[in-house]
Amino acid sequence: MKYGNGANYWLVEGSHADISRGAMSTATIELDEQRGTLEFDPARSALIIIDMQNFFCSPLLDRPDGTLKLVPAIASAVKSGRRLGMKIVWVNWGNRPDTANLPPNMLYSLRANGPTHIGRPLPGDMGLALVKDSWSAAIVDELKDSCDESDYVIEKYRTSGFPGTILDQTLRASGINTLFYAGVNLDQCVMFTLLDAAFLGYDNVHLKDCTATTSPPYAAEGALYNMRNRTFTASSESLLAAVVTRKQPNAEMEAAHEVR
Repeated sequence: MKYGNGANYWLVEGSHADISRGAMSTATIELDEQRGTLEFDPARSALIIIDMQNFFCSPLLDRPDGTLKLVPAIASAVKSGRRLGMKIVWVNWGNRPDTANLPPNMLYSLRANGPTHIGRPLPGDMGLALVKDSWSAAIVDELKDSCDESDYVIEKYRTSGFPGTILDQTLRASGINTLFYAGVNLDQCVMFTLLDAAFLGYDNVHLKDCTATTSPPYAAEGALYNMRNRTFTASSESLLAAVVTRKQPNAEMEAAHEVR
C-alpha cells in the first residue's frame, strides 16, 4: 500500500516498510519486537544524538551511570551511520549566560522541579550550567572520538531540539527526511524532539539501546507509549547489520536514472 503522494511516499507490504521514496541505493534494518523490516535512503537520513553532554552524564555531578553506559551503542551507531553515508547531528543545550533566550515558565519549571539551574554556577570550577561553550554543555569525553568535523552541531534552548534552533533548516537544506535517535533523556528531550520532528513531517527511527533516562521506569514507559505511532523502533545492532546488507545501484540503473 502506498502512503503519501507524488515524490513523498511510503510503500508498505506486509511487515516491510519502504520509506526510501524510490532511492537507488538503500539500506534495510530489522525492526524491534519482530515488527518487520524498514528500507530507507541513508543519503537522506541523519543520526540525531541528544544531550550526551557533561551536565547530564558526568559522574562529577553525581549523574547515574546509565547514561554513560549508552556510549558503546551510540559509538557503534555513529560508525555504522558514517559507513552508510548518513549525516551525524549532535544536539546539545547551549544557552546564553544571562538566559535571556529562555522564558519565565521554563526557568521556573527547571529550577522548581529538578536540578537544572541553567546559567547558575556549578560546584567547584565547572562553570555555568548548560551555557554555550561551557564544560557542562560539552559532549562527554567518552564520545569525543566519535565526533568529526563534518558533523552538524546544533545548540538547543528547549526540551525539544527544534524551537528557536537551526535544526530544521539544516536538515532540510541537506535533503534529510529520515531521523534516527540516540541520547538522553528518553522521556524528555528525546521524546519531544522526536514528536516535533513527526509533526514537521520527518520519518523517525528510535534506536532503543541508544537512549535512556534518569526518570522513574513509568516515565520511560509513558514516553514509549506516546512515541509508538510516530516512530519505528530498531537498535544499533540492526544499523550495523544494514551496513553489510545495503543495496547498491548497479551501473545500468545509475545510467538509466541519469537519462531520466
